[in-house]
Amino acid sequence: MSTHQDDIQHIVEFVNRTRVGMLGTREPTGKLVSRPMTVVDVAPGEDLDFFTSRDTSAVRDVRANDAVNVAFVGDHEWVSISGAAEVVEDPAVIEGLWSDALRAYYPDGPSTPGLVVLRVRTETAEHWRGPGTVATALRWAKARATGEQIDPGESTVVDL
Repeated sequence: MSTHQDDIQHIVEFVNRTRVGMLGTREPTGKLVSRPMTVVDVAPGEDLDFFTSRDTSAVRDVRANDAVNVAFVGDHEWVSISGAAEVVEDPAVIEGLWSDALRAYYPDGPSTPGLVVLRVRTETAEHWRGPGTVATALRWAKARATGEQIDPGESTVVDL
């Protein structure tokens, strides 16, 4: 049986391996929207940090409503992280999180005009594991043949 710390460590490793999450925000009109964002490496107990430009819809949405969700999808595994986001414009934070891999998006480096960090202060994560495509197909076929309900796999909620 896994411990709370084991669950957190697994989620952190999954996020770092997956890298791209769908950041969900609420527009000022109330409409929910999601967009792909690449996370900066994260460690247990740390926030999720994303580089973006000050004039993006994600920043506008977070300034109006800080409740966000970030969903990561892997091979037969999913993580949904909820939290509150903030826009960080501190040059020292931007410099500290900077990686040269980001230069493809921000050629002027950490001094790119309008560059900000969207920081998600994580609150909870929900983690699902499925058995895989072939196993799921077999479970589905068995459920259809027997009339039993299919087992969707494991789900765990973790307070972060």
